[in-house]
Amino acid sequence: MNHFDASQSRKRFQLADIFLGVLPLLLVCGAPAHAQAPANDDCANAAVLPGSAPFPPYSIAVDATNATLDAADPLLSCNGAGNNDGSQTVWYSYTPDASGDVDISTVGSTTAGGGELDTAHGAYIGSCGALVEVACVDQGLNDHLNLTVAAGQTYYIKVGQFLGANAAGTVVINVEEPQFQPGLKIIESSFHGTSAPLSSIVSGLAPETLAAAREGNLLDAFTEIPNPMQPEGKGPDAGEEITGSLVPGAAQGRWIGPAKLLQVIDGGNNDDNFDTFGFILSPPDTNGDVGETHYVQMINLLTEIFDKQGNSVLGPFPTSAVFNGLWGQSWCAHSDDGDPVVLYDEETDRWLISQFLATFQDGLCIAISTTGDPTGSYNVYEFDFTGIGFPDYPKFGFATDAVNVMVNLFTPFQGSALGAIDKAEMLNGGPATMVLFTGGLNASLAFGWVPGDNDGPVFDNTLPTFFTTGGFSGGSNIFVAELTPDWADPENTGLSIDAIPVAPFDSRLCTASRGACIPQPGSGTSVGGNPAFLPASTQVIRFLEGIADRLMHRGQTRDFGDRKVAMLNHTVDVDGSGKAGVRWYEMENKKDRGWTLKKQETFSPDSENRWMGSIAMTASGSTCLGYSISSSTTHPSIGITGRKGTANNMNIRELVAFDGNVAGNVQRSSARWGDYSSMSIDPVDDTCWYTQEHAQSLESISPSRGLPYEEVAGWGTKIIQFDVK
Repeated sequence: MNHFDASQSRKRFQLADIFLGVLPLLLVCGAPAHAQAPANDDCANAAVLPGSAPFPPYSIAVDATNATLDAADPLLSCNGAGNNDGSQTVWYSYTPDASGDVDISTVGSTTAGGGELDTAHGAYIGSCGALVEVACVDQGLNDHLNLTVAAGQTYYIKVGQFLGANAAGTVVINVEEPQFQPGLKIIESSFHGTSAPLSSIVSGLAPETLAAAREGNLLDAFTEIPNPMQPEGKGPDAGEEITGSLVPGAAQGRWIGPAKLLQVIDGGNNDDNFDTFGFILSPPDTNGDVGETHYVQMINLLTEIFDKQGNSVLGPFPTSAVFNGLWGQSWCAHSDDGDPVVLYDEETDRWLISQFLATFQDGLCIAISTTGDPTGSYNVYEFDFTGIGFPDYPKFGFATDAVNVMVNLFTPFQGSALGAIDKAEMLNGGPATMVLFTGGLNASLAFGWVPGDNDGPVFDNTLPTFFTTGGFSGGSNIFVAELTPDWADPENTGLSIDAIPVAPFDSRLCTASRGACIPQPGSGTSVGGNPAFLPASTQVIRFLEGIADRLMHRGQTRDFGDRKVAMLNHTVDVDGSGKAGVRWYEMENKKDRGWTLKKQETFSPDSENRWMGSIAMTASGSTCLGYSISSSTTHPSIGITGRKGTANNMNIRELVAFDGNVAGNVQRSSARWGDYSSMSIDPVDDTCWYTQEHAQSLESISPSRGLPYEEVAGWGTKIIQFDVK
């Protein structure tokens, strides 16, 4: 099994590295015209891999600095959206002696500057000039291609680079047995402990503590880890074959309302990150939850606790402070890497706070409060994912006997993994067991799942449940997975998956990576006039990310006793033009006879884009929905709507709870948006609490902070309480 050095498998977020990375490229570009290309520069001269491999495993390294591209070569189908494999490609041929599964990876491949090379590679059959692709992979930087081979069949392996890059140094090909097999894994907590009251920890934070926290978030896995800047997105391609996702008749019904807006609270913002860590980042990954007496909000990389009147009672503070009980044992207490999640469990009156480990090791940091007071002490845990994969985009939920866990596994990409942690063990503060089903290199569990998170009022018979659309581009099913943990014998845990037909939907807003095609005013300009302290080079980012390839946080469930309900939503292309709308579903499970579709609608009442939604049902049966709004004429804003009773559509008139047009708010320099928001229901008065990102106006960012304004990613957040009853 390969072990990955984090310092080699992730990119450092330091400006100096950008310039260091550019220099070797300039040297390559300036290389003499007669520089020697590698012997396996084209298909006809492919390097021969031994047929005996992977018995024993085989590796070969080639200097590809002066490799070239044959324009007649077939393009790798998986290489992003650019149809461009770069100007440096190399070839290999492999005729296995035996049939079976083999892992052909590029682990160890480097750029000319020594960093990890972002490869894309695929396998072909046929003959040079008449090749047919049989497999392709482009999920990380160095990638694993899991291939089922037939004895005596010759396979041609092409290694290119992501989206037309020209940075090759050394290309390494490894032929090994598949290392990341699908199946059930049992993960015991590597460390656990109980912290002092959080209020005392935060009040005692010293400068050296914050300095330690700053060591986190330096490295970038090729995943969805928060990072300072991403390239500008691309808009929809003309002539793209998309059909739209409008549910017929969804707009029928009479408007009532709008919702009663109770309060809008200023949540965390990127300036808070600068004040705490000395840098800014994107996206915020905004989420929060409401309990008996408090509201807790988390953003990358901070946590803040409010009373229900909107007053901040603790924070913002580095989330690593929650894990102080692991001080000196686990990186959880010393590193702030992001992808935060906070949840409140109505059944036990406890809080869950989590973020992943990405800088120094792969893992999850999970804390469960010892009481209903989020400022009090926590039972804290580290789960080590070394040898399993990087647990990206973690999401959680509460079930009767379990804490539901979903992660997207990277390095290498294995799709989603679904699991659960013994809830009783975490509540008691003892060692905790996680069961986790993984999809392996074939990503057999697909992608884009959300865990169910039960809000009651019944709590005694809720299994760990998960939902997904099942695909990156569209479909006509919602898939439901149910886990049956056996905590007495974890190996006996079961997993079942069913498909629920729904109206067809199109999740491909455009061909840009992560659906970066939501427009905002002033695209590609410095519209509104840059303040004197801001360089003219600062541009309004042209398109924001839609992230329409998954169901959005939270996957709320309610158990009413005789029936269970799940409220789900995701972003879809409404009409085939790339306009984003929110598709929502009400799923139902009567008397545990299985999940069925009860209601569905694509919410898109006008020409604006609506996306990045979150939805939840109140205890009285009404529905609350929040989302982002933007277009070429509307500055990014926050909208809320809802459904009173059992109507087929969102029948409460939309209310713009934060209007980005007032101050001309736009996002600059980063297309990252989201990656999620959060709708929660108050367990006391049944009101709706929604937290979402918004862009900041330039005037709201103080020049005295000394921020790198050429890289402005000014965002803030709001916490919105409203009533649909």
